Amino acid sequence: MHQLPIFLNLEGRPVVLVGDGEAAEAKARLIARAGGRIVPAWEEGAALAFVALADETEARAAAQALRARGLLVNVVDRPELCDFTTPAIV
Repeated sequence: MHQLPIFLNLEGRPVVLVGDGEAAEAKARLIARAGGRIVPAWEEGAALAFVALADETEARAAAQALRARGLLVNVVDRPELCDFTTPAIV
């Protein structure tokens, strides 16, 4: 997999978060710490999305729909569905 390591300035920028539960809460904390603003999936203006859905089919469908709108997508624990990854924070 070819990847470019980058740091994104999310201060005040909209970020889509789809899902619920512990994984979504962890991503919400990550987005908030980076200064991002979580918005609903249908809101325009976001360039980045995190999908935290346990069901494989739902996660894949959400990722495809978001990607079709031009968003870069990270699907929690499914690297094969990700446009970007985030490192583990210990």
